[in-house]
Amino acid sequence: MAGLAAAVALGLGLAACSADEAEPSAAEGKPAAETTGAAPSEAPSKPAWEAPASCTGLNLRPGATLDGGPLGTCVSEALSSHGSGKMRITADTFGDVEFTYDPQYNFQGELTSPEGPVKMVFLDGTMWIDQGDGPVKGDRDSDDPQEQLVGVTGELYRVFSDVKYTAEMVRSQPVWKVDDAKDSIELPDGKTAQAYRITSDGAFTWNGFPVQDFVLWFAEDWTPVGDQATVEVAGTRATHTQHFYDLGEPVEITPLG
Repeated sequence: MAGLAAAVALGLGLAACSADEAEPSAAEGKPAAETTGAAPSEAPSKPAWEAPASCTGLNLRPGATLDGGPLGTCVSEALSSHGSGKMRITADTFGDVEFTYDPQYNFQGELTSPEGPVKMVFLDGTMWIDQGDGPVKGDRDSDDPQEQLVGVTGELYRVFSDVKYTAEMVRSQPVWKVDDAKDSIELPDGKTAQAYRITSDGAFTWNGFPVQDFVLWFAEDWTPVGDQATVEVAGTRATHTQHFYDLGEPVEITPLG
């Protein structure tokens, strides 16, 4: 469970159309709906996503240098502006996660940790974890050590997933650079993204955590593609990668209990 808590914390280092009213029937002077039946309504369409202004004002071109302050704001708003989506985590604990920003961050996922399969749900500020023996609801004030640890894990996840802290993390490195070449990244949904690679200019420290390097991937329109961080926790260095897909698609989070 201790290894799981660290892995989870590091894993985060996200116009409707309708038919026009029918004109009256020329032959009978009645609404067309009365003579031929009401015209079927079209299904509402999802509005096209637009990148936040905090992103579109930045220079996303090969060789560009970006300031960590504005970039941090962009990173924190780009993913959450989609409202929902999925991500695949690649690390010691790996698997797929569904998430929503409604407006607070919630998620659910079935992952594989070094100790085995694990189901996780973070909903309305409460963490649930099931490692095969039934769900445990996090409670930092509980007398049960497992419930305490799951509660602490939930708090860590909340901090690492809060867009405010994401912005702070990126701002901790003042200089970022756009690589000269794009990366071709195959996403879990089978699509391939040609993504700009933005890298931290050297190691930095965030809230006491040494960050060896940090990579951000964005499509040309500032759609988040993924990120990768090498961070040291409790003397152990690990690299964690996550790739985003199905952004904006509906997600329903349900508690394990």
